[in-house]
Amino acid sequence: MNRLYYGDCLTIMQDMPLGSVDLIYLDPPFNSNRGYNAIYKDETGRPLPDQIEAFCDLWTLDMERERAIKQIPVLMRHNGIDDDVVQFWKIWMNALRKTNPRLLAYLSYMVQRLLPMRGILKPTGSIYLHCDPTASHYIKVMMDGIFGHENFLNEIVWNYGKYTNAAKHFQRNHDILLLSW
Repeated sequence: MNRLYYGDCLTIMQDMPLGSVDLIYLDPPFNSNRGYNAIYKDETGRPLPDQIEAFCDLWTLDMERERAIKQIPVLMRHNGIDDDVVQFWKIWMNALRKTNPRLLAYLSYMVQRLLPMRGILKPTGSIYLHCDPTASHYIKVMMDGIFGHENFLNEIVWNYGKYTNAAKHFQRNHDILLLSW
């Protein structure tokens, strides 16, 4: 049966049988360090003053994230992840804790979701992860550790045009789609 699920995949995956999913597409928060509101408009098209939070893409290394980070090596071993990858995670996370704690909070959120995806994905299934260049390279490394480097198929660079002449850096005008099976 074909189904499309919407919402936090961590909650949705709890009731899914192992090896039951053909395709996973993720469009997670992008580590943009912003909050996003659902914008409502009145009959004339003007935005209403009362907005609700659609989702939060602000990352802090709080006590809840720290507990999740400490639990991830246990989850990795439980999911059959190689001990070398578990050790790499520990070393990498300790380094990020000192150099980029917001990125560490974001990556722990992502790994918490990627691990159960490995379990529910069929051996012939595939996973597409939509992200942006702020963390795509970090996520690719974790996907290689979780799904296996040999299962990485491709990276799609999705370019969207927004060019300005005033930039002091390369244009930030693309997203990344990572594909593994």
